[in-house]
Amino acid sequence: MKFIHFIVFLFLFDFCLFPQKIKSYRLPKTLKEISGLEFINDSMLVAHNDGGNSPILYLLNLKGKIIDSTTIINVKNTDWEDITKDNSGNLYIADIGNNQNKRKKLKILKVSISEILNKDSVEAEVYVFQYPDQSLYPPPNSELYYDAETIICLDNYLWIFTKCRSIPFDGKSHIYRTNISQLKQHEWEKIGEIIPGKKSWKLDSFTSGTSYKNYFYLITYNRILIVHSTQITKTVEFIKFNRYVQREAITISPSGLICVANEGHWLLGKQKITLYRYD
Repeated sequence: MKFIHFIVFLFLFDFCLFPQKIKSYRLPKTLKEISGLEFINDSMLVAHNDGGNSPILYLLNLKGKIIDSTTIINVKNTDWEDITKDNSGNLYIADIGNNQNKRKKLKILKVSISEILNKDSVEAEVYVFQYPDQSLYPPPNSELYYDAETIICLDNYLWIFTKCRSIPFDGKSHIYRTNISQLKQHEWEKIGEIIPGKKSWKLDSFTSGTSYKNYFYLITYNRILIVHSTQITKTVEFIKFNRYVQREAITISPSGLICVANEGHWLLGKQKITLYRYD
C-alpha cells in the first residue's frame, strides 16, 4: 500500500511541476477591466471585460494585441465574469457576478466560435438560472456564498465555483454543475464545497478557472489551486505567484500553454497577460 501511495505521489508531483514564466504583455486600455479569457486555439484568445462595460468579445494574439472584436447585440454586460468553451465549437459567458448575493436571474450566454470569428455582431442564446440551494436574496451575512467569477467546461458539464463573501469570512466556495444538454431546463445541482483558504476574500476567493487533462485550475489573486475532477473538494497542488496583482482570468491552450490575465489597477499595476509553460 505504501508503494502505491508513493507511485501516486510521483504522478501528481510530475503533473504539478511548477510552470515557468515565458513573458508578460501589456494589454490595451480597452481591456483594462479584463475578466474572462479563453483559448480559441493555440495561437488565439478571446477575452471580455467585467460588468458595466460593452457586451463585446475581443480576439487577441498571444502578445495581447486585439486583432478583431464582436458585439453580442441581444444582451447587456450586467456582470460578465468568466468564459469557457465546449468541444462542439461554442463559447459560454458567465453573467454571474453577484456581489450582494441579490440577483435572482443569473445568466449563461452561449455563442458560436465560428460566428465570433466571422461576424462583427452576433446574438447569444441566453439561459437564466438560480442556485438550487439559495432561497433568500440576499441570505444572511454568514451565508453569502452566491457570488461567482468562475465557469469551466469539462466532460459536457458546465461547472461554477462560487466566491465567498460571508461575514465572518470562512472561505467556502460552493460547487455547482449542469449538463450542457440541460441548460434549457435550468437544472443545476450542488456538488460540494471547497475551501481555498480562510484569511480573506482578497486572498482566498476564486476569480476564474479552467480545465486541462481532467484537472481544474482555479485562480485567486495570489495563486493557482489544482484540483482533480474526481476529487473536487481536495486540492492536489497549488502554484503561488511571487507578486500580488488583481488576477481575474486563466486559460490553458490545447498544447498546455497557461495564460493568466490581470486587471489594471492604480496601485497593483497595468492590465497584462502572462504566459507560462511546464518544462
